[in-house]
Order: sequence, then structure tokens, then C-alpha cells
Amino acid sequence: MPGFELMNKHIFEINTTLGVSPGTYARIAAGITDVEPNNNEELSQDKYLDGDGYGQTDVIGAQMVLAFTGHRKYGDPAQDFIFSKLLELGPERRTEFRWTEPDGGIFEGECTIANISGPSGNAGAKGEISFEIHFNGKPDYTPPTP
Repeated sequence: MPGFELMNKHIFEINTTLGVSPGTYARIAAGITDVEPNNNEELSQDKYLDGDGYGQTDVIGAQMVLAFTGHRKYGDPAQDFIFSKLLELGPERRTEFRWTEPDGGIFEGECTIANISGPSGNAGAKGEISFEIHFNGKPDYTPPTP
């Protein structure tokens, strides 16, 4: 499939030792079946008298959010770290995150772990989980090396 990269070629990593330089990054992959990036854009939609009743849109704010779903895998360093934050609030939910794209481009920055849910599901099924990574501010982007 030239030109089309598989999602399993993306690398998602979370820092499990915040405050330690350079930190310990654990890959978010084991048990994860789906990731949905969203720029969570805030829009200003306005109609002006000179627009004949038609509007215009400006993006006036954004926050990059990645929503992960999958199955709980106990013993996985990334999942164990994320689920250890289930009952925490405020700064205890903050850490650092890195997303490396298949072409080598990297998004990274401070983040908050939000909406931790699960494991849940049917008695005969794997425990279903979900959580979100919310970048705090605009992530740093390093373009791929040609």
C-alpha cells in the first residue's frame, strides 16, 4: 500500500517519571485497539452585513486530544501508569507525551491524562478501557528528516 501507512506504525509514548530528566517513556501500544486524534477546535462563526447572509469561520482556539480505546493489560508500564492516576486530580494527572508519526515527524509536550475509564465489559470478554491524552498548549512539532 504505497503512500498509506498503517496505524500500528505510529508510536505513542508517555513519561512515567515526571520530574526526572530525561524521563522514562513507556509506549502506549499493548492492548490498545484504536486511537482517535482530534484538534478540538474552537470556532468563531460570524455573519456580517456585507456577506449577503452567509457566514465565515475562523479557528480561534484548539487543543490536540488523542482518545485511546482497547483492553486492559495489567503489567504494561504505560497502562499501569495511566490507571494509577484514576483517582488523582490536578497536577497528579499531568506528565509529558510524545507521538512519532511513521514518516518521523514528532509531536511532543506536556499533557493531562483525562477521562480514564474501565476496565469494563461482559463476563467472558476482555476488560475494555478508554482514556484521553490532552496536550497542554501547542505541542512542539519536529518535522521528519528528508
